[in-house]
Amino acid sequence: MIHVDEEVAVAVNGTGEPIGFKWRNANFLVANKPMRWFARREWWAEAVRVQRGIGRDVIEVEMWRLMASDLLSKTCQQYELLHAVGKDDWRLVLVYP
Repeated sequence: MIHVDEEVAVAVNGTGEPIGFKWRNANFLVANKPMRWFARREWWAEAVRVQRGIGRDVIEVEMWRLMASDLLSKTCQQYELLHAVGKDDWRLVLVYP
């Protein structure tokens, strides 16, 4: 697996599941039903510190594992996306070769 940690633009369906994303000027289409779970942010590794008592949305992030194909090369790989719900920030964190 390759650690990436780069911002991506993500398109979602009506229930909030990713259906596609754009990364490094390439467009990817989700090829399966994504798997979702929640994880703790790595707050100890981030420069921004959270004010006490703000809530779980600051500490927890939504994670998505999915298969997606590059629309140009037609190659399909597994990816993990991190979604910071409170800020609606999406990051690509892992690529599986």
